[in-house]
Amino acid sequence: MQRASEKAYDYIKEKILNGSFHPAQRLVETQLASEIAVSRNSVRKALQQLEKDRLIAIETNKGAKVISLDINHILQYFEIRIALECVIMKAAAANITDAELARLTEAYDIMRELCERQDYVSYSKNNIAFHNIIYAASRKPVIAAMISEIKTQLSRYQIKTMLVPGRAKESLAEHKALLDALRARDTEKAVESITIHLSNVSETLEKYIKIFY
Repeated sequence: MQRASEKAYDYIKEKILNGSFHPAQRLVETQLASEIAVSRNSVRKALQQLEKDRLIAIETNKGAKVISLDINHILQYFEIRIALECVIMKAAAANITDAELARLTEAYDIMRELCERQDYVSYSKNNIAFHNIIYAASRKPVIAAMISEIKTQLSRYQIKTMLVPGRAKESLAEHKALLDALRARDTEKAVESITIHLSNVSETLEKYIKIFY
């Protein structure tokens, strides 16, 4: 059975990452304990771990709140991520197997169906699966782990971009370009495609973040 503190941690983290708990939102221990059906002590332990993850801040006599990044911090995270993802894509283009390409194609097909249904929550989850296949194909786990840490900070902002009219179809086209580059095992095109994709996400956030929050 899952420990109560782990249950609380997973619940709160998911709410932060999917945007249900907004940046700067106060997190009240008693309310969380009631929602999750665990003790306040379990919630407190979960919050302490989330503070280590840099997802929340705990202030004396004020409690916990979701960390809010300003746009300059967000854009810097994207600069770092683009640099790392270019290394990943270049390596993946050289190392990806036919079996991995088949799984990547399947993941893309699912994303296309979800985009057509306008199920953007499920689209975002499958987007993660799509990129995870690429990370594995790169054979660079250290860099992939660094990207994962950055994505943890960005996901609660990035998920909102799917609400921008037309952005979902643009995102799908960008993922098709990533898939095509890897199918061709074209390292130069792979790097170009990921740069375009993440730059577009970054620019969308910069343009619309004041509307999102």
